[in-house]
Amino acid sequence: MASSPGGIPAELQESISAFLGTKKVLLVMSIQLQVKSKYYDYILVLTPWRAYVLPAMLPVRVHSSFSFLEVREMTVQEPSLVVIETDAMSYAFRFMSFDDLEQVVIHVTMSLKKVFPDSSPGMLLKNSPPNLYERIRQITDSLEEMLQSSPGPCGGFSETYAALCDYNGFAFREEIQWDVDNIYHSQDCREFNLLDFSHLESRDVALSVAALSFNLWFTKLSCKDFRLNQEISEQLLYMLSKSVMLEELVLENSGLKADFAQRMAQALSNHPDSVLHTINLAGNQLEDRGIVAFSRHGEKCPKGLQSLSLARTMLTAKAAPGAGDPWNLQSLLHQCRALSHLSLAGTDCPLDALFGALIHGCHTSLVHLDLSRNMYSHKRVKTISPDIKEFFSQACALRHVSLSGTKLPADAVRALLQGLVDNSHISDLCLDLSSCELRSAGAQVIQDLIPDASSISDLDLSDNGFDPDMVTLVLSIGRSKSIRHVSLGKNFNIKSKEGLLDVLHRIVQLTQEDDCPLQSLSVAESRLKLGTNVLLSALGSNTSLIALDISGNAMGDTGAKMLAKALQINTKLRTVVWDRNNTTAHGLLEVAQALERNYTLKSMPLPMSDVMQAYRSHPEKTEEAVHKLQSCLARNQLRRTLPTQTFRLQQGILTTSSEQMVNEICLSVQKHVDILSACPGREAEVDILCAEEAIRNANLSVSILPLLYEAGNTPYQNGKLQHKLECLTEEASQICGREIQAIMQAVLDTAHNLCPAVVQKSRVRDQLINAMSERIYLQDHLNLSTVLDQMVNDVFSKLNEIKLSVTAAVADCIMDAVLGDLTIAQCKLAESLPRQGLDLPALLPELAEDDAVVLMRGRNAPDLTAEEYKMALRRKNKHFRSIRPTPTVRSKVTTRVSLCYDWVWGVPALPGVGGSKQ
Repeated sequence: MASSPGGIPAELQESISAFLGTKKVLLVMSIQLQVKSKYYDYILVLTPWRAYVLPAMLPVRVHSSFSFLEVREMTVQEPSLVVIETDAMSYAFRFMSFDDLEQVVIHVTMSLKKVFPDSSPGMLLKNSPPNLYERIRQITDSLEEMLQSSPGPCGGFSETYAALCDYNGFAFREEIQWDVDNIYHSQDCREFNLLDFSHLESRDVALSVAALSFNLWFTKLSCKDFRLNQEISEQLLYMLSKSVMLEELVLENSGLKADFAQRMAQALSNHPDSVLHTINLAGNQLEDRGIVAFSRHGEKCPKGLQSLSLARTMLTAKAAPGAGDPWNLQSLLHQCRALSHLSLAGTDCPLDALFGALIHGCHTSLVHLDLSRNMYSHKRVKTISPDIKEFFSQACALRHVSLSGTKLPADAVRALLQGLVDNSHISDLCLDLSSCELRSAGAQVIQDLIPDASSISDLDLSDNGFDPDMVTLVLSIGRSKSIRHVSLGKNFNIKSKEGLLDVLHRIVQLTQEDDCPLQSLSVAESRLKLGTNVLLSALGSNTSLIALDISGNAMGDTGAKMLAKALQINTKLRTVVWDRNNTTAHGLLEVAQALERNYTLKSMPLPMSDVMQAYRSHPEKTEEAVHKLQSCLARNQLRRTLPTQTFRLQQGILTTSSEQMVNEICLSVQKHVDILSACPGREAEVDILCAEEAIRNANLSVSILPLLYEAGNTPYQNGKLQHKLECLTEEASQICGREIQAIMQAVLDTAHNLCPAVVQKSRVRDQLINAMSERIYLQDHLNLSTVLDQMVNDVFSKLNEIKLSVTAAVADCIMDAVLGDLTIAQCKLAESLPRQGLDLPALLPELAEDDAVVLMRGRNAPDLTAEEYKMALRRKNKHFRSIRPTPTVRSKVTTRVSLCYDWVWGVPALPGVGGSKQ
């Protein structure tokens, strides 16, 4: 029988390879194994993570084997004798030479070093010869340096996973290895998400968790809405007791047992090197004693807990502050002075006690606080704890506070807002007071204090029963100069149609103000039906709102049509949410077609509820609408500059409506002039001359408006700038070409330094150069010429936008001045009529109301300054040209329903409401 160079017959070696199958064989050698007191010949086979001891005969069978993870220590007793102690038994191997012994010891040591980076030869080797120990130490030091510089994909996770599979005798799942080595690594993802492997058996998931115990790559482990059984939970606890890299743990709604938090706290208390600072155990039915355990060991966390979520964890008042146990939630919050995120939503912790704990703990660091769906107090309280006002007045970093569904007493809301009024440290606060049943008492508090709470930028007041108080509430919100987003949904259950329309008109007025800070409005789930058209008709050329949520209003296809018309005009909106509106395929398609002419809307979440309903009746038309919606939004998201027609559209509306407004006032002033000119005496001559001059100036201004806009619409041209930009692009192109050559040379030099024997061959070097040149050719220099040319076009497009915008500003100012002069002239003439013994209402009944409008302020016309008139007319003119008349629709009983408008104060009003005539 022929023998291999190692002294093993070739036939036996082939049989060994066939016997081990797909297992990777790294080393095969002849040894002697001590059995009782004698040594017998065996074959030692080493794979990456296991040693096999085989009898030196055919047929091949396994005498014994052990995983390297079982090795406790290795003792070199003689130059060729080593004793390996494992968890199960002891192996005494006598090798044919010292070199064979050295290979085995080094292989085992190196394998363990890959799994346990903090292991060292001194912990494993006992009584080893100095030369062997020194050699192994040098090799392991070299390996450690290599692992630090290039540890493999995701810190060598796959090797650790393979070792654990071998140790436990489980099948190695190549898909886990592939996902981690390719997806996670290419994305530089440090979050290990168990949902990525939720389709596997629980033992495979458990092994992947165990592989994180000594991993130095992943810093976050997450799992949401996936039930973790006992097997996985045990590995999680083990991993928490060992990992020195894990910083964030998210196990939300994972079916953890009641004692998990307690056992987790115990594991962390025995692991002083843990760097865990973020814990999310929301949605698990945990015990109060688990929170008690956290409070006892929380102070041992070296970095301090920074984020804690125990929402929906069945936490009871026993764990809450003031429950009697010195180690409770109050103790935990008092220790966690670095806590920035805290969520106790949906627990049984009373708010009045929680704020007392927060004020003595993390009030300076807290950024996000979620206490929604908790009771304010389990006791009947007559007075509100001062801790609420103190906390909100002293908070230094708050950005989000959710008290939704807490049924706060009105006095608690007052304390909260008073604290925010007194707080000068925070800004851009998002405050959620939705579903608190505040009703009229709460509305009164908000009306009193919200204008002065300048730290609030986002306010959610939806579903609070404010229905009868909405008019005054909207007015108070309008006085705030800091609120940029407001949610008012589910507060429109107003019995009378007139009352509802009055509220909607107030909202319209709020969004039309020149200095309106409001950027986002939500009236979701309000069932406004046709009332939604009042809001949509006001969008037109609205210049404040960038986001609008009108979902859940059952506005139907009529509302969709009005939305479509608004989108064709509006250039400010960036986001619109409009699902659950009973929109059919026809309505969806109308909005989609409108988006083809809108270049500014960036986001419109697909109205899934309406799309599903529409698809059942008209699948083809629904698919067409959805495709068109998505393609238009994708186009807008990629567009850097706006088409010229967008600005021309805006200015066309302004030009036409401004001309109409000026003509109307000129006609009114001319009638006043005609009446006074027929009167004897010269008392009003000066006023008549001023009025005639104002009319001439107005007519001249209107006539030049088209010329002004035509000049603004002329494409911007500048030969000198064009030449300069072209020179810059040519220079940039040359620099990029030189940079590409430098990149190619750097890559060649790097390849030559790493493997000179291969690269220095002329044939290989030519192949490398050709390969890189082909890639560059395919990339077309990354389309650099196209990119640079587009840059020049973008510059001129932006200059055109500026030119159009400046032209619009000039035209606006001219119209403001003209309208101001006309109105002042009209008021002076109207004042002269009584001195001539004339009755204005009798002579000009159609104009009496306009004069009355001026006098409604409680002051005489001459007392009003020109600037006040100009601002009033500007507001009136702006409303006039921004708001589209509400559509007339035919009801099921063919009754004409029409919403009329009265322009008193520039606000559309229902007949009989707001001072308009019946």
